Amino acid sequence: MNADVAALQPQAASAPCAQTVTQISESLQARERLLTASARASRLLLEAPDVRAAIPGVLGLIGEAARVDRVNLMQARTGAAGERLLSVVSEWTAEHGTLVSAEAALRTCNEASYPDVFAELRAGRSVSFNKAGSSAGHHSAIEGAGTQTKAIVPIFVAGEFNGIVGFDNTQRQRAIDVSELAALETAAGVIGAALHRERLVDDVRRERERAAEQRVAELAKANAVIRSNLERLAGETDLHSFMGHMLLEATRQFGASSGDVVLRDDSRQEWRVVAHVHDGELVAAPYASNVPLMESAFGTRYGEMREVMYVDVAHQVAGTWPGLLEFHRAQGVVGAVVYPMMFGTRSYGFLAITFRRNAEEVTRSELLVALAQQATLAVQLTRLAHSAREAAVLMERTRIGQEIHDGLAQAFTGILLQLGAVEEFPSCRKRGTALAVTLSRVRELARDGLADARRSVMALRLDQTRRAGLALALRQLAERSTVPGGVSCTFEGDALATGLKPEQEHELLRIAQEAVSNAVRHARPRTVRITMTDLGDYWELAVADDGAGMEQSPELSARQGFGLASMRQRASAIGGEWQIASEPGHGTRVSVRMLKRA
Repeated sequence: MNADVAALQPQAASAPCAQTVTQISESLQARERLLTASARASRLLLEAPDVRAAIPGVLGLIGEAARVDRVNLMQARTGAAGERLLSVVSEWTAEHGTLVSAEAALRTCNEASYPDVFAELRAGRSVSFNKAGSSAGHHSAIEGAGTQTKAIVPIFVAGEFNGIVGFDNTQRQRAIDVSELAALETAAGVIGAALHRERLVDDVRRERERAAEQRVAELAKANAVIRSNLERLAGETDLHSFMGHMLLEATRQFGASSGDVVLRDDSRQEWRVVAHVHDGELVAAPYASNVPLMESAFGTRYGEMREVMYVDVAHQVAGTWPGLLEFHRAQGVVGAVVYPMMFGTRSYGFLAITFRRNAEEVTRSELLVALAQQATLAVQLTRLAHSAREAAVLMERTRIGQEIHDGLAQAFTGILLQLGAVEEFPSCRKRGTALAVTLSRVRELARDGLADARRSVMALRLDQTRRAGLALALRQLAERSTVPGGVSCTFEGDALATGLKPEQEHELLRIAQEAVSNAVRHARPRTVRITMTDLGDYWELAVADDGAGMEQSPELSARQGFGLASMRQRASAIGGEWQIASEPGHGTRVSVRMLKRA
């Protein structure tokens, strides 16, 4: 196959600031187009009497929004010899519109021909192709005729790999960034949800043919619940609120006594209860609301769980989740159904419902599968919304930084130039005169203002750690904070490879910038030392100065001051331990300890 295959990863920012802002703006617009198209596609598929008949139009809707040349849907099937195959069942092209199913189905690809590609897809990870040259000769169904670049998004139905949606560019090569890919994944998820709904409808039809009225009623109820929750998901903006309503619906439908939604929180490194229902009411959990993500009994037992599990409470050992077993036994709970919320191989959390009877049959319920999928989709949409907010914040920070650089900093530079011209006048050259002293003070104030403006611009710049690494970003911070004849700022910690997540390194850099800025502005130090130290299980970032120190207790200052409170909040958000130590006349030391990733 004449293509480079790679999991889509964030592109390192290397373009100038203005170009980066333009790219972010274009990415936001592309994502908004795709999300709008996905919402329209969801409504079309929801209202369509025949889902498969509506899919070609949906592919066209998404393809036009994505501004690609071809979109096709390939579904998995098993060949005569048991081989795994994928066949094109529907296709749209910008030039010819949709192809009929009979024509599209002639193209089939064997997964065994592309083991690396399908290993990624079946694990729930999208992949991209980038053709190195012309493809006028032989091509496979998965590559596509004349394809220059291609993004392939997997579709899962009821937790099983069902097929792919391919997005082709045939006219030119065009990279798809992470935020745009996330929107494409949401669009593919809409098609997957529709195929799952169609499967439920087909089950209803088959059960009617067999005259199994009870089964028909159950599946019809499941379809009604799914539709209701899809409408709620489309209008609900708060994840916890949606999870609470979904959990209430689940406990009512199955006659459960209580239930929990537990989500994985990577920033705090913990499993957290985000919704708890007891006897038909949404209330606070009467036991621990969180446990550590790693090195906890719960994480050891359930962290790698991939299939639904029925738990017999009578045979459980206390301590898996603090206070949970005692609560269950006090309420007469007999068993619990625990369903993992999965996308590919990644677990986002669990849906757990408990019963005062043996309810092992619930583990086979399609309604439970649908509810867990909707909860997973809600988490994905929330993550996408958070990504959009972060992008908007970065754009605004960049705009403010440009305004300071082009306005305030240039004004201070102009003042210094004018002062230099004034000091050349004969009347100003005499040292010790009142005029000379005043001009000297004005010059120092202007220099301090210019230094503060430059520090502000540096702090507002786009994430430096993603471009150059944390060590280089900290070293540049030290160099730019040094004022000859005033403050000497140094960094110790050469060529660090912390293994921390990019967002964690980003927050550590921001904490260091705030600490250095506080020291230079308020403590009048001679030296400021920035260190990044390997402490075995932890990394420690520290900023220490030899300045005036704090007159009141550091903890009181941290509660009163915005800058100190901001550092504490940033450290907490990434799971770090923030500390401050200071004595009058003996300087201040600010530190953050971060647990190394396993």
